[in-house]
Amino acid sequence: MTEKKRSKQHSPGRPRSEASRIAILDATVELLEESSYAELTIEAIAARAGVGKSTIYRWWSNKAFVVFDAFLVSTESTLFFLEEGSLRENFRQQLQSLAVTLNSALGRTVIGLVAGSGEESEIAAAFHNDFLNSRRADAKRIIERAIMEGEIQFTTNLDIIADMFYGPLYYRLLIQKKIVDSSFINTLVDQVMKSICPSQGK
Repeated sequence: MTEKKRSKQHSPGRPRSEASRIAILDATVELLEESSYAELTIEAIAARAGVGKSTIYRWWSNKAFVVFDAFLVSTESTLFFLEEGSLRENFRQQLQSLAVTLNSALGRTVIGLVAGSGEESEIAAAFHNDFLNSRRADAKRIIERAIMEGEIQFTTNLDIIADMFYGPLYYRLLIQKKIVDSSFINTLVDQVMKSICPSQGK
């Protein structure tokens, strides 16, 4: 789900202001840290960002997608894999960063929107297409590198390993509705490594 599909088009001659966009997204994050999603309004976002409501509605159809875009921007500089390091350490640091993101007010709000929207909804599709797919592609690249470097067996199925790392985390968040902490991440990574590479599981 691209932003073009979920955002209203603005008229020619009124280019989207990057400064206004960032102000709107920053204001959204701040307001969610101060109150709840139910209390969040377009009026409040506009007032905090110093823009008119029409500016927000020109770019986003509703507050859910403002929140989701704020979430995407917040992950750009935090959720990444290292270009060096072992598979274990790469997933440990990436999943720790992911846990911090999803445990934040913004992350909890997005998870709540996805969990409560139904799998056919636009917000669920956006979460899958714009967030999960890119995370999964990066993860498979790192797993493939580990295979090429002989860290794990070359017969390993990339999708299954990605599911082993991410599946328990999302199950805990979406189904069990529990917090994911450092202890959980460390245990998860250790258990997966024991399964796919016993010699490095210790």
